[in-house]
Amino acid sequence: MPPLDIAQRYATIAANVAASARECGRSPDEVTLVTVTKTRTIAEITRAVAAGAIHLGENYVQELLNKHEQSTDMAEMSQAKWHFIGHLQRNKARSLVEFCHLIHSVDSIRLIRELDRQAERRQRVQAVLLQLDLAGEETKFGASPELLPELMEALSEARSLDWQGLMCMAPFSDDPENARPYYARLAQIREQLAGQGVEQRHLRHLSMGMTSDYRVAIEEGATLVRIGQAIFGPRS
Repeated sequence: MPPLDIAQRYATIAANVAASARECGRSPDEVTLVTVTKTRTIAEITRAVAAGAIHLGENYVQELLNKHEQSTDMAEMSQAKWHFIGHLQRNKARSLVEFCHLIHSVDSIRLIRELDRQAERRQRVQAVLLQLDLAGEETKFGASPELLPELMEALSEARSLDWQGLMCMAPFSDDPENARPYYARLAQIREQLAGQGVEQRHLRHLSMGMTSDYRVAIEEGATLVRIGQAIFGPRS
């Protein structure tokens, strides 16, 4: 894809995200566009970054590590902030706490404790989100909402983690409206936690919405939307 095409696509999506926020009475500043770079080359990614894509999301640990290593000394990538948005195995937690801006997919007590241990060893505070499984699909990861009290207790004991909110994935559908109940449910859970006295700093983010349904997600309160194909085009 030509460089200009990626830049144009990014500009269009960024404008659409901002417009979607305004249309539902929210400030565009409330919604961060995370550009999903899964399977994309560094050349493609740098084109997106040059167009304004600061927040970059990756699904696989090794792919993220490779891209981070390739881009570490690149001046054009100096402002990039890497997000991990895929399933994270506990034995790979150490690699991410070296540099990851935000880990969206924390879903177990064991993973919380391992991330905390690794972050403390590096004298670093790692920002995380709790991923909830609201769809009940075998192919989806995430913790059951019923486990939230136990997960929050583990987070309260962590000394080097900064819990910033919740994340979910809706079942894939050609109709964006089919995702709405899941996004509305995640927003409802956040409101319930706020009502129970959970501090706002732990509830500031809802990571939900992808290329096919990000407008619906924004309407339901998303603060982080994860968009790749609409910016880079279909994956080969």
